[in-house]
Amino acid sequence: MKKGYNLLLICLLISIHAMAQIAKTQVIRISATANADGSITLTWPYENFAGNYDIYKRLNQQTQNWGSAPIASIAGTFNQYKDVAVKEGEAFEYQIVKRQGSTNVALGYIYAGNAFPEPKQYPAVILLIDSNFRLPLSTQINQLQADLYKEGYVLYIDYAGRGEAVNSVRNRVKAIYQNALIKPASLFILGHVPVPYSGYYSSNSETPPPDGHVEGSGNHTGAWPADVVYGILGNGLTDDWVDCKTGSQPRNYNVVGDGKFDQSKLPSEAVLEVGRVDLFNMPAFKKSDTALTAAYLDRNHAWRTGVWKVQERALVDNNFASLNLASTGYANFAALVGSNLTYDTLDYITAQKKGSYLWSYGCGAGSYTNCNGIGSTTSFVNDSFENVFTILAGSFFGDWDVQNNLLRAPIASKSLASFWGGIPKWYVHHMGLGERIGKGTQISQNNTNFYFSGQFNLSENSMHIALMGDPTLRMKNLPAVSNLSAISENKVVKLLWSPVSEPGLGYAVYLVDTLSNTFYRLNDVPETGTTYNHDKNYVTGNYQYAVRAIKLETGASGTYFNAGGAAYARVNHINGTQEKLVQTIQVSCYPNPIINQQNLTVDVQLVQSNAIATSLYSMEGKLLLQQNFEEARVGLNQININMARQNPGIYLLKIASGSSSHVQKIVVQ
Repeated sequence: MKKGYNLLLICLLISIHAMAQIAKTQVIRISATANADGSITLTWPYENFAGNYDIYKRLNQQTQNWGSAPIASIAGTFNQYKDVAVKEGEAFEYQIVKRQGSTNVALGYIYAGNAFPEPKQYPAVILLIDSNFRLPLSTQINQLQADLYKEGYVLYIDYAGRGEAVNSVRNRVKAIYQNALIKPASLFILGHVPVPYSGYYSSNSETPPPDGHVEGSGNHTGAWPADVVYGILGNGLTDDWVDCKTGSQPRNYNVVGDGKFDQSKLPSEAVLEVGRVDLFNMPAFKKSDTALTAAYLDRNHAWRTGVWKVQERALVDNNFASLNLASTGYANFAALVGSNLTYDTLDYITAQKKGSYLWSYGCGAGSYTNCNGIGSTTSFVNDSFENVFTILAGSFFGDWDVQNNLLRAPIASKSLASFWGGIPKWYVHHMGLGERIGKGTQISQNNTNFYFSGQFNLSENSMHIALMGDPTLRMKNLPAVSNLSAISENKVVKLLWSPVSEPGLGYAVYLVDTLSNTFYRLNDVPETGTTYNHDKNYVTGNYQYAVRAIKLETGASGTYFNAGGAAYARVNHINGTQEKLVQTIQVSCYPNPIINQQNLTVDVQLVQSNAIATSLYSMEGKLLLQQNFEEARVGLNQININMARQNPGIYLLKIASGSSSHVQKIVVQ
């Protein structure tokens, strides 16, 4: 084992340009086109290849299964495949394996869709904020909260002191998750919140340092920063057996009971998508971390509201021709902007000074503050260039909790996200259909062998894998709708909002279930004007509506509906004057939620004898079921309602008797 990673270390220390660019040849750079008939065409650069391309299709994003056999196997002289088993509104993930006989020559992945709809249900976000920022950054933090709320997220906020123990902070994160009604998907760490360390990276263990610098060859051994600790909510993290003090820096020492964890690999899956913006100890920028973080949050707001725009193209500056590190750039960029808009003959800094890039990748022999052939931390201080997402790879700077660290330099300058990609490979291709960058972070951390890891120094599924930046960032953004008003009049809810100035937009209108944070779309076809009348809400009650700008985006992964931030409005809706009368019934419904198609029992207490009418509605206001009970009496009446035909979801049950009525939310699981 030691010989293997020492050989890779030699390659890391010396940039080689004369050899073939294996990072480009060992991946299949897949893009996708959504066709008018609903199908999807996958395309990749042409080769006159003597073998075959085997194409696999993942039918369920919740299970790691490519199927037992490919859906197609085509000759190497072809460079596209049309999947006709897709219809509008669907998206699937594909794996293509390039095979020469029984040998896998290259692999590629894409998540492709055809008019894939915007999400209907939104998770929560935990904002874990450095308590030093509570007052000086209150304006920017409030703006971030407002942006996330408009995008549909529920927010949980906690402040952490810089001197707190990691376990204390982690336990609070776990408690927030466990007690949350709407489960968080993301954890956004803002500031110098205590940094977890974990790992036994050493030639004396089963896992060498990810960059290969074992004892005697750089001594980058011991424990590295490991923000994934905050995303692992299960058991398995320990601090009771590693004893390693061979690292060149004492902060990497790992001994029993020191608060650093033993594990080099994730002991259980990361549940949360974790990202951090920590600009502490970056004196090269000659600004405080408070000022640098304020500037980051201002850029974040401009990006996620569609104000900041860049050219949708990518750049790869590969100074490791003999290694496959840069394939992280090549493979992802094909699905994100297309191979035709990915440039790999340009210098990382020189090119970006001449024009903006959505994505960039640079790798070379490295130190904590320098990457050979790319630049140094001072390059990000002194040069003015623009990208939103950047990927860097080379020795040392993946260990980011150090002064003037190169991996954090981009987000202290003009970028919004940065990560150490290639050691191991990262997979962020889902962003091509509007997903968060945090999803790709989580996928890359949890990956063992479902996606090809690159097999670099056993770095896959390792505790060091981390995102510098906001995990909720998406690749394309629209302006938010504003000034939404809602009026209930003559059994109709009338909505009115201000127009958004952006070409090609329509408006999606939603009824929002605040209990589950689900957005029920009311208009199948986007509105072109700024008004909407909802005349199918037959149940009196207090409702929340939302309107957001929506646009069919066409990109390198097909087409999807992109939604901007929502404007919200509440209204007390009256469906008839008789329902304003004093309620004289009491209702109890159980079980709620309903599991395994159980019957719903409704206990109705009456103070006067009247017939009871029950009506079950969808959240969109559609009447699904109606029953009348003429033999009701004063006191307790028990009614059974058959829910076997109702799909999982949330419903409204209206119980009416005489001039009184009651509305109850019913959950079917």
